[in-house]
Amino acid sequence: MATPKQKKFVKEYIDTGNGTKSALKAYDTKNINAAAVIASENLRKPKVIEYLESKAGKAAERVVVLSEQEDNLPVALNASKDILDRAGFKPIEKSQSVNLNLNAELKNSKESRKLIDEYESKLKTMLKDPKND
Repeated sequence: MATPKQKKFVKEYIDTGNGTKSALKAYDTKNINAAAVIASENLRKPKVIEYLESKAGKAAERVVVLSEQEDNLPVALNASKDILDRAGFKPIEKSQSVNLNLNAELKNSKESRKLIDEYESKLKTMLKDPKND
């Protein structure tokens, strides 16, 4: 069984996706290098991995639910991006900032909605049967 600090690390890791930040909070340290080492070690420990996996399914379900929100499009967009990222479809990082009206784009683009629906469906299938990679 994971220790209380390891459990807190896992919770923070699920929330942020950043091991170093999670270790900084969970282990109450200010040393970034020490936190990076702790995170790296934790993510290789069988008990931590097991605990993380037990929580990851619920976190993924929450992301899917958030992606389906029609009343809060920025939350839905970020959750959908997270789903795509976790499914291996992370977009290329751009160094320049582009100011788009994402709400209008999402509402008006049938292609975007179709792609998001397709990837969400694939993710749901993967969550139901993790051996179906």
